[in-house]
Amino acid sequence: MSLRAIAVKDLRLISRDRPALLFLVLVPIVVVTIVAGALGGEGSGDILLPVVNEDRGPVARVLMDALAEHVALEEVSRAEADRRVARDSEAPAALVLPRGLSKRYMTSRKSELLLITDPARGIEVATIKAWLLLAEKDAASLADPLYEELLTLEERNATGSRLEIPGFEQSVPGFSLMFVLMGVLLGVASGLEEEKEAGTLTRLRMAPLHRWQLFGGKLLARFLVGLFQLLLLFAVGHMLYDISLGPSLPVFVLLCVVIVFSMTGFSLAVACFARTRERIIPLGLSVTMIVCAIGGCWWPLYQSPPWLQQAALAVPTFWAMEAIHDLILREKGFLDIAPALAVLLAYGGVCLAWGARAYRLER
Repeated sequence: MSLRAIAVKDLRLISRDRPALLFLVLVPIVVVTIVAGALGGEGSGDILLPVVNEDRGPVARVLMDALAEHVALEEVSRAEADRRVARDSEAPAALVLPRGLSKRYMTSRKSELLLITDPARGIEVATIKAWLLLAEKDAASLADPLYEELLTLEERNATGSRLEIPGFEQSVPGFSLMFVLMGVLLGVASGLEEEKEAGTLTRLRMAPLHRWQLFGGKLLARFLVGLFQLLLLFAVGHMLYDISLGPSLPVFVLLCVVIVFSMTGFSLAVACFARTRERIIPLGLSVTMIVCAIGGCWWPLYQSPPWLQQAALAVPTFWAMEAIHDLILREKGFLDIAPALAVLLAYGGVCLAWGARAYRLER
């Protein structure tokens, strides 16, 4: 057989393997599109900055006009500013311009501005601080041509006690979720396929067991392994990098349990589409990469364009990362993460119910 004939034969085999073609062609395009959209940068003009203008004077107006050239400025009340940053996480920070600011500034007296910040959005907060420095220089032209620093900035965490969050408190949880999801998904799919090939599932069907008992028993082991892996990764991160586990350890453990439950159900649903052993790895890796990229495991989701932030609502990794950020970075409690926990439980439950009905126990 000639070299050409061997190459043609292998190309035909590759063309018949649709999951491999999917992984080779479509998945890289999807991932590159997501990465380009998230990290390509759309400018800081999309950053929302609520401003509480208690001064109403010329200096406050100059500061606001200068900031409006770089960020999306919105004048609000103090209560609305606190709500936007602390409760709803709509904005990375809110600026308070105190009463009497212009009068003190025009007489060369110092004033203190208040910046209420969301610690989970540190990159945007740093950007806002940089634009504030430039805005202060514009304000100096009113009464301080020699530019003496008359404005100081007080920063206050809207939800917790820390003003700066290390970058690895985003990366360690995100990559931990990715590896746990990969392990659970590949484990569920390959485990069920091995049992199917060995005929074990067929024999179990003959036993006096309900379908949910059959899948429940098979998935419980994968759930426990995934939970142990996730807790271990966070424990290592806590010991080596002093990563916070939130204000309540029981709530943190509960969050991990719910996250792995949703991953287990999601894995069973994905396994329904991996009907042969050869499809498991390409499909599993493809799904893991896409949902982690969309869900904010690789970078903060607020850096992504609006269309990607909307798409993230459909994947469990988004809700997992949101709950982790609220608990670890924003130092919120159980009631604050309860909506995300409810979504993850519903997600896992629906996937389990559908997967248990849709999975084919026989070839």
